[in-house]
Amino acid sequence: MVREFSYRGETFRATIHGRPGIEELFLIHMVDDEEGPEISLDRFEDPNNDPTQSLEDKLSELADQLMQEHGVTPMDPDAGFAWAKPKTGVKVHSGVQHHAMEA
Repeated sequence: MVREFSYRGETFRATIHGRPGIEELFLIHMVDDEEGPEISLDRFEDPNNDPTQSLEDKLSELADQLMQEHGVTPMDPDAGFAWAKPKTGVKVHSGVQHHAMEA
């Protein structure tokens, strides 16, 4: 699963693989719609992992760690976690292929 979320006024893109509580998490800080610093965590191999902790709480902790490691000052330190609305609109062609007729 790949989803974006906001946290503390910043935007992050999360890629999540695995079963709930023991996922692999890849987190990228999005800066002006471009990929910025990233961090990852394999909850399965993390000896301090609490598999009952929600995904949102774990992603928030990981975002806090990323911001601290990269000296990012959050835009809105009091803003909580919120999933972004999924981007589902995709333009596709009609499926009809037009071929030039040979004379």
